[in-house]
Amino acid sequence: TWPDPKMRLGILSVPTDTYDLDQEPMTQIVVGYQQMLPRGDSLDYMVRKMEAKADQSRAEMELRKRQVMWNTRKAWLEVYLQEQMEKIVLENRHLFRQQLEVSQSLYAAGKSNQQDVLQAELELSLLDDQLQKIIATKRESRYALAQWIGDEAAEFELSYADALFNDMDAKDISFRNKLLQHPLFTKQSAAVIDKVQDVSLAKQRYKPQWGFDVSYGKRDGNNADGSDRADFFSALVTLDVPVFNENRQDRELSASKKDLMSESYKKQDLHLQLIAQLEQAKTRWQELTERLRLYDQRVLKQALENANAALNGYQSGVVPFLTLTRARSAELKARLQRLQLFVEKAQVYAQLRYLTGDGLQQEITQ
Repeated sequence: TWPDPKMRLGILSVPTDTYDLDQEPMTQIVVGYQQMLPRGDSLDYMVRKMEAKADQSRAEMELRKRQVMWNTRKAWLEVYLQEQMEKIVLENRHLFRQQLEVSQSLYAAGKSNQQDVLQAELELSLLDDQLQKIIATKRESRYALAQWIGDEAAEFELSYADALFNDMDAKDISFRNKLLQHPLFTKQSAAVIDKVQDVSLAKQRYKPQWGFDVSYGKRDGNNADGSDRADFFSALVTLDVPVFNENRQDRELSASKKDLMSESYKKQDLHLQLIAQLEQAKTRWQELTERLRLYDQRVLKQALENANAALNGYQSGVVPFLTLTRARSAELKARLQRLQLFVEKAQVYAQLRYLTGDGLQQEITQ
């Protein structure tokens, strides 16, 4: 908008001997209005500057939404990880319990020594300790999740995660163009536009500033011939000419250009950072995909076969108990590691959605 106007109200040429308003013909009550106009096209640039700031605020809000979604997904996946780990350990606890019973049976029959029984009991106790640790971590993870979705929602069972994150296989994840729509980049782009307007506004300060002043003077009394005294009307045009530019306009323009250059470099750097994060996430995605495929096709099957063979060999007396213990622990470790890889891949998926937007879900071949 225009600068605020100035109003004038006063009395001119009052005689000091009597202070009578109708004694002298020059005495008048004056009402004036003064208005300065914006320099050049500065008003248009101010409008664009405010629009750029509004775009920054909208981008900040969208960025906060993405951050909340990302943090919620990470917290959700952490709860899911602990729940699934608890299930796997409970399932293997049954096997370790069975292992203890086998060692006790063979010891009672004189086919093994007491060391095997003690070792089996130790392995079961260590597994129980691991289970208690998982339960405690799960409880802490639920508290972290409740921060984002509330206490009641955080207590729901998360078993349906398999349907959301299983068999995620992206043939090609090239979403660099979508990075240009990331709120961080949008916000920085708006900041550059804001600084562009500052440079334009600084250039407008070299232009003169026009203004006008109108006033009306009311006079009382009569002229010498007895006629009423006429009122006065005045109209003036003012011109603010920027002559001494070195210490004001020149420095303001130089500073605004440097600010613009700084914001432009920040924009380029931010774009490169987002690209690097995207490429790192894609590389991690590919790596996890290959490792999961290896576990699903070979590792889990081999670990199970090795554990069963060790159990049969121990029952037949041809395999030492330590070998059975290692085989059973290796199977448990393989299952837990496969779960870790699965959840980590889901976390990478959540990061990709943070970088490229929730439209990514349509790009994934499931």
